[in-house]
Amino acid sequence: MGDDTRAEALTMIDPWWNPPWPLQWQQTYHRLRTAATGAEGVATTDLPRGLCRWILVQQESWEHLHPGQQDLLTDLGITPHTPVGERPAPTTRSYPASPGLHHARAYATRHGHLTPDKHTRQDGFPLGQWLCQQRRKARAGALSTTTATALTSLDPWWNPPWPYTWHRTWQQYRTTIIRNQPLPDTLQRWAKAQRSLWSTLHPGQQQLLTTASFTAGWSSSDMKP
Repeated sequence: MGDDTRAEALTMIDPWWNPPWPLQWQQTYHRLRTAATGAEGVATTDLPRGLCRWILVQQESWEHLHPGQQDLLTDLGITPHTPVGERPAPTTRSYPASPGLHHARAYATRHGHLTPDKHTRQDGFPLGQWLCQQRRKARAGALSTTTATALTSLDPWWNPPWPYTWHRTWQQYRTTIIRNQPLPDTLQRWAKAQRSLWSTLHPGQQQLLTTASFTAGWSSSDMKP
């Protein structure tokens, strides 16, 4: 069986077997679908707390989800305003600000984004690892509102709804364009791939790629799906 035939067979079984969003999101969605009961979609009670928090995160970040993700959730009866499960009781305990926020602010001021690799250290602080932890917490619905708001104010796409590897490459592309440097072959191939995959990209990815300041090397026809 050829690769194309195999892909077609898999697509017939599951149209989203190879989704353009993180696999972890798809796995959690399937956990939620398994927990859903009845024709009305997701049960309004008895959901595991972790899934309840995950749903709340999806509702709060609805506009940043891929249309395919929105469709999958809508099929389960979940929309931005659907009351689902029991919202976790807000904590009244006061926690000190994380030292990571100070270093994240310094890094964002210096570089204009919060997309370092996981080994990045800011003034000796393991910022890359710390941000990875915050992204995991955010996806699980366990990140504090204070931390999430602070990081979003520094970089609206600090926790993108698409694979982080894509976002890292986008920042490399962006930086190269800003510095008016020649694009290396790897980034040229990446840019070409984005043009061919345009219709499958998240609207936010399309927005980043078509930002006027970063479209050097793209012709007008390149911007069309």
